[in-house]
Parts: sequence; structure tokens; C-alpha cells
Amino acid sequence: MRKLVAVATLAAIAAVGPAQADKPTPPKPPKQPAKCVPKTEGFKASGTLIKAALIEAEGHGRYNGTLEVNVTKANHRAPTGDQTYTLTDARVKFHHGLSATNLPEGSRVKLHGTITQLPNKHCPTAGFEPEIKVKKVDIKPAKKK
Repeated sequence: MRKLVAVATLAAIAAVGPAQADKPTPPKPPKQPAKCVPKTEGFKASGTLIKAALIEAEGHGRYNGTLEVNVTKANHRAPTGDQTYTLTDARVKFHHGLSATNLPEGSRVKLHGTITQLPNKHCPTAGFEPEIKVKKVDIKPAKKK
């Protein structure tokens, strides 16, 4: 019986010990701030076609040229509004009777590509211009009203 009481007392003391230990000190901030090196991130944008000038490149479905698009939706801080995109060996898919020579104004356009951006809002933006590369374009006719 005495052994049982002694063991129970030691167990109670052992359980209380870690609970009363000091909390660890919080980590110190780094001596140097994070580097503001631009990173590349994928983006998607969609809108309506204003003007297009496409030239077929080598490879099936690949085109070079320019697209002027009124961008209504975009993610990852991609610009909206009237934008001119330069295509270099981009994959372009035409839907429902459209072609590189038959692209009416108001056609629906979806763009996929990459955009370079600074890693956070604390980086200086002086002299930085995001670089946009379009990799894939889908063009569909305008919806009928």
C-alpha cells in the first residue's frame, strides 16, 4: 500500500513539472529583409476581342501576332481593361467556325499564361514592370442575344 501511495505521488509530481515549464521565446526577426526577386506565376484572363492580327507559326495550332482584348476578369494581379497582348508561338484554339482570318469584334477570348510579380507588397515597385507571356488562347464567337 505504501508503494502504491509513493508511486501515485511521484506520478502527480511528474505530471505537474512540464506544465509549469517556461514558454519558449518567440523567434527573432531576420537580420536582413526578404529578397525582392520577381517570381513567375500563372494567370487567367477573359474578355471580348477588340482587334486581332495573327500569323500561323510552325506547329499545329500555334500563332504569332497581337490580340487587343477588353479584359473583364483576371486573376493574380493581371491587368484588366483594354489590353494588347503579344503572342509568340502561343497555342490558339478557334471554336465554331472562327479562324485566324475570321475573327469578328466582340468574340469571347480566354487567355492563359504567366506574369512576373514581386513577392510581397513591401518590395519597392520603382522601375518594375510585370512581364506577361501568353501561352494559350481560346476564342469563341460572341453570344447571341
